[in-house]
Amino acid sequence: MTFDSSHFQQEVDSQQQSELSINTNLKELAKKRGWLFEVITPPSIQISYPSNTIEEDILYVISHWSELLTHTSEELVKLGREEYFYHLHCVTNYEIGETFRCSIPRALVVNQTGLVITSDREIICQSIEGQKININLKARQIKDKFNDSEILSGTYISLLSYWSHSLNFAHWLMDCLPKLALIESLDSIAKKDLKFIIPDGSPHYIVDSLKLLSIQEEQTIQIQEESITVENLILCRAAEKAGRPQKMHFLAIRNKLLSSFIDEESVRLASTRIYVSRSQSSRKIVNEEEVLQILIKYNFQVIHCEKMSLAEQIRIFSEAEIVLGPHGAGIYNQFFCNSGTSIIEIYNKEYWHHSSRIISSFMGHKHWHIFGENVSSDWQTWVDPLKLEKVLSLVLHDINSKI
Repeated sequence: MTFDSSHFQQEVDSQQQSELSINTNLKELAKKRGWLFEVITPPSIQISYPSNTIEEDILYVISHWSELLTHTSEELVKLGREEYFYHLHCVTNYEIGETFRCSIPRALVVNQTGLVITSDREIICQSIEGQKININLKARQIKDKFNDSEILSGTYISLLSYWSHSLNFAHWLMDCLPKLALIESLDSIAKKDLKFIIPDGSPHYIVDSLKLLSIQEEQTIQIQEESITVENLILCRAAEKAGRPQKMHFLAIRNKLLSSFIDEESVRLASTRIYVSRSQSSRKIVNEEEVLQILIKYNFQVIHCEKMSLAEQIRIFSEAEIVLGPHGAGIYNQFFCNSGTSIIEIYNKEYWHHSSRIISSFMGHKHWHIFGENVSSDWQTWVDPLKLEKVLSLVLHDINSKI
């Protein structure tokens, strides 16, 4: 079965149609069933600010923006580029739905997306972030899961998201961790008894970040089956769309993670210049040696985030004055920088996304970008050294003008 939570469609046979239903309003369902439903924040509008760049890339955007305007809406969706230039270069207002937590008895959590199905076989569309997913379970199988499968005792919180299967650091920061801000009002005894569902094969940064948030490894369960049934699930919804967390929840988790690493002295002395290399990952900078020759002159330190513990990443980014790197999970470590840090992101013209600029807006960073040229089918990038030097000079002038 394919479930599209954006349009609430399902492709099922007539038998399944009669046994499965899609619920689009959990608040009303909770009221009807007598479940505890608590609104944490009401709907709001969040503002994100434009990224800065050099004249050459402004002209590039203008020319390609006009090309996009000639496409039909269907073509734009197929290209996946309908909003990129707009969101990168304009002040944007994002509508953020209410955030809430809801206690659901005998809940089925399906695979690593975190989709929730009730014991009455109602698909809770608000359990995922507006994504289209495939459920490999038929209605009869779902019924059997509740009748025959082991029900895990206790109260659980799912820290899964649509992107959990990729075990991506950026999505862990943006989509999963903010859910924990929704349980801050629970008393310490209640929180101590909670258990947390995390992706199978969770890398060290997931376990380590939870420990920094006072969640021990024995409180976690990695979802290894196609689905699991739990005695009680507290469904925490911190965002209605992937990559668009509520700012308050995002900052609450960020501040709690950094509380043991940052003091006023480290904020005052933040002066490190970091280049986040992807030389050992996909989507490399193909002329990185040439890039590094330039960065040496500006006293940049080269780091490889995949070689560092979470604690090491928190510490070095919290001491940064400038963070430079290609688009990818590493640049999302600006999450740990002090407000006002300069972020320079290198985009491949054929593979990029504006979402890390949302973090910059949350944090009060100055976000800059330049476009590199795509040179391969797997989006490796060539960076023009002259453009790089130009944006660096502008960034440094901007920093010095504030002193």
